[in-house]
Amino acid sequence: MHLVVFDIDGTLTDTCQVDHGCYWSAIRDVFTIAADQPDWSTFRHVTDSGIACELCERYLGRSANEREIDAVRQRLVTLLESALVVKNPVDYQIPGAFGVLSLLRETADVATALATGGFRASAELKLRRAGLLDPSLPFASSDDALSREQIMRIAADRAAKKYMVEFSGFTFIGDGVWDVRAARNLGWTFIGIGAGENAERLRRAGADTIIPDYKPIARFLSILRRSRERAP
Repeated sequence: MHLVVFDIDGTLTDTCQVDHGCYWSAIRDVFTIAADQPDWSTFRHVTDSGIACELCERYLGRSANEREIDAVRQRLVTLLESALVVKNPVDYQIPGAFGVLSLLRETADVATALATGGFRASAELKLRRAGLLDPSLPFASSDDALSREQIMRIAADRAAKKYMVEFSGFTFIGDGVWDVRAARNLGWTFIGIGAGENAERLRRAGADTIIPDYKPIARFLSILRRSRERAP
């Protein structure tokens, strides 16, 4: 059985822009930082917990404590609840995401899991607003670890326990240059989701398989099949 692990923001949910803005507002509110939003790709760990910890070191010269991280988490959820106001879930979906998740759930030799650099509470909120939340899927987030690689490993471990199998290979599907790096570091194959400049960033980071979305589903399944064939 092959494991397909999906990122969430920009990969399943079309929520990157609103999430980045709300996250930076939450950081500024909790740590009282007066600065412009930085380039996330410059951080050691591009995860909600990892960025918060490094920002505290950069601007305040000390380590963040758990109370502060929890405050960022709660503030982010509050801001997202107000920002994600569109009623139609399809407006928050990457085209074809619902169909792909539904189809893979019925595919005998493929298992699915989620691994996000976001906090679990905010990730579940975005999935819920997009009509994509499936509590049965193995799930790991930055509540579990600072690094994206470790989050992905935890998702894979939880999937192995749920499905009671040893996976023959792994494919990660993501939209960030940090996703490309994490997949490469773990030896997983990678499928990038992106168009325009974002697709170019993924390509420069080393991604060789990039699609704008999951439509048509037949195209995605063909790409996934080739990805499985390349898996170590």
